[in-house]
Amino acid sequence: MSKSRASDQESRQLIREELLTNILVEAGAGSGKTQMLAERMAAGIAVGVYQVEHLAAVTFTRKAASELRGRFHLALEKQLLECRTGSSDPADLAPSARLERVRNALSNLERFFAGTIHSFCARLLRERPVESGVSPGFTELDEVQDLELRHRVWRDFITNARAAGDPDMTALLQAEIRPKDLDSAFATICVNDDVEFPPGEGEPPDPKPAWRALDKFWKELGKHLPAEIGAETTCSIQNAAREFRGQLRVSRYRLERASVIASLLKTWNCESKIVQKWWADSTAEKRRLRDLIEPFHEQLKTTVVEPYLAQWRRYVYRLSVTLLTRARESAAAERRRLNSLNYGDLLNLTARVLRENETVRKALQEKFRYILVDEFQDTDPVQAEIVFWLAADDSAKSDVKSYVVSGFSRTVRSSLTV
Repeated sequence: MSKSRASDQESRQLIREELLTNILVEAGAGSGKTQMLAERMAAGIAVGVYQVEHLAAVTFTRKAASELRGRFHLALEKQLLECRTGSSDPADLAPSARLERVRNALSNLERFFAGTIHSFCARLLRERPVESGVSPGFTELDEVQDLELRHRVWRDFITNARAAGDPDMTALLQAEIRPKDLDSAFATICVNDDVEFPPGEGEPPDPKPAWRALDKFWKELGKHLPAEIGAETTCSIQNAAREFRGQLRVSRYRLERASVIASLLKTWNCESKIVQKWWADSTAEKRRLRDLIEPFHEQLKTTVVEPYLAQWRRYVYRLSVTLLTRARESAAAERRRLNSLNYGDLLNLTARVLRENETVRKALQEKFRYILVDEFQDTDPVQAEIVFWLAADDSAKSDVKSYVVSGFSRTVRSSLTV
């Protein structure tokens, strides 16, 4: 037997036999991590270390949960066959007791939990609704239902804010930001509903000095620009000049608005290096214009364009995040009105009750004594926090806690401290 195969067999044996050791399983795709979870649970049942009602197997998808449940069933059937044929561990002094334990587990498979982290959280919340602050009859929103509710709330929020002359909405519209432009940002802020987004204290920049500097730059640059800028030019300064001319014709009566100046300055937020062949024919003239225009534009960019746009973005960010946060609160209020929880609610409420309520935490730790997590690398911080709170040994009794997490690239044994 090769060294690698011997190491693999040793690792598999360790997973089946070290039933009260916390283990992290790292292995490549298709190497049998999920199968080993099933075999570990079945082995624990057979020797009397695990009880089916105290097992919780958390998976990433419903399909994976169904597959794991099936593999666990087959692993128990294999244990049952070994007990009947006498092919189980010869050192087992009580084969009849082993047989009875396996039979009992097979008869009570409905008491074994295997499901996604979200369904697991829903189960925990329904068991402790008062402490969690939820109604036991809540409904769970899937991704499609949550998306539909979010879209409806966002549309209603925008409509009502406009009709009421909401100051945040008015300021955003005056900044020439359309609510539609924030659709994707609203989705992001809702998906990350456990994250706070501080709006900051950005104030609008003063457009007057910025326009004076820009107007002075434009008049001076105009003295050196070609009479006609060809469409084929590859010079960023010339392309900016052509675009600026069109902008100026449209915006020249609104130059007192900070948003207009921001749009004009954004045009000049380009590279200062010119493409000389588009400016002159003689080498001497090309160099002269290069030495004149490049530092001239760079000065405008560093002293006016970049500072103004940075302050403008901070201001727009404050307006946008303030409005988006309020809309997110409206979506949460609508879910409460409908007595519905989305995936984020399930996770955050569960994490909060486990974190803040020691009585609930200990009761759930006692119930779910053996936790197995498939594809642990796919969990986010809140999901991992839930697993670790349940796996934490508050009572300091090392014989009542065991959990396994699987994923990654190779198989190792690790005692995980929570």
